[in-house]
Amino acid sequence: MHTFARKRLNQPPIYRAIKRHPFIYFGLPLIVPIVCVDKEEKLQMNKDRRLINLKNEYERLQATHEELDDWEIKRVERRDGEFDGILR
Repeated sequence: MHTFARKRLNQPPIYRAIKRHPFIYFGLPLIVPIVCVDKEEKLQMNKDRRLINLKNEYERLQATHEELDDWEIKRVERRDGEFDGILR
């Protein structure tokens, strides 16, 4: 026994469509910006890329003898109360 009768409010058709197809509410706003990218932007991204040669990249990443021999150990200054790695 309910004291008040349950009556559904008349919902606009868009709310019923969203309830039946949640993709309209959740998926569509996420997909539209991805699909609507201008072709000019795509072409510009491909135009500015440089060609990669594995041999040149390997040589660029190699460290020279001067870089390997010229270094010093430096301790990082710690804040007050922070553990500095030295057991006393």
